Amino acid sequence: MVRPVKPTRKRDGRAGPPEGYPKDPERYADPANWKYPVHTPFHARAARRYFNKEPNRAKYAPEEQAFIDKRINEALEKFGVAIQVKGGEITEEAGTIQADVPLNKDIDAMSLEELLGVLLGTNRLASAKGIAPSLVSVDKASATLLAGTVKDYSVRIDTQERRVEHDCVDFRTNRAKARLFCKHLGAFFLKIDHAQAVRLLRELLRERDHWTFE
Repeated sequence: MVRPVKPTRKRDGRAGPPEGYPKDPERYADPANWKYPVHTPFHARAARRYFNKEPNRAKYAPEEQAFIDKRINEALEKFGVAIQVKGGEITEEAGTIQADVPLNKDIDAMSLEELLGVLLGTNRLASAKGIAPSLVSVDKASATLLAGTVKDYSVRIDTQERRVEHDCVDFRTNRAKARLFCKHLGAFFLKIDHAQAVRLLRELLRERDHWTFE
C-alpha cells in the first residue's frame, strides 16, 4: 500500500486561496497548492470528481495522490457521502458522487431527471420512480412553501427559509448531512408541477450550501 505524503509545491499551484474560499490550507485536499477544497459537501464531491480525472492525478506522485484521496474521502465520510471505493469494492453511493453536476453542464439546461439525478444518484432515482403516484400527496404548493406526504412520511420545503424537512430514516441518518435527496423526496418532486419542480431544483443546486436539510 502506498503511504500518503503531503504534496509539494507544483508549477501550476496557487500562491494562496482563491477569492471567497477558506484561508486555512487544511481545508484543502492539496494544502500545499491550495487545490481541491473540501470544506462543504458540495466542494468535497466536486474535489472527488475533478481528482478522479487522470490528467489531474498525473500531476502528482503516487504518494501524493494517496494523500489527496485520503483527504477527500475523509471529508466525504464526514459529510455523510460514502467514498467511491471502500475495501476494493465500489460502494452503493459511488453513483451519487459521480452524478453531481456534470462538468461544463449548465444547470439551467438540465432536465428534471438530470436535476434529480444529481441529488438522488442512479439507484435512488429509480426507486423514486417506482413509488406509485397514489402514495404521494401534495397538500400545499405555493410560491414559497411545498408540503405533503410520501407514503407515511412528511415533506416540507420552505423556499423562503431555504429549508428541506423530511422524516424518513435514510434522509435523516444519511442524506441530509450531504444535502442530498432520498427516494421519497424524489417521488415528491416528480409529483408536483413540472415547471415548479425544475425551477426549484435549479435554485437548490445553485445555492445548495445555503440550504438546510433536516
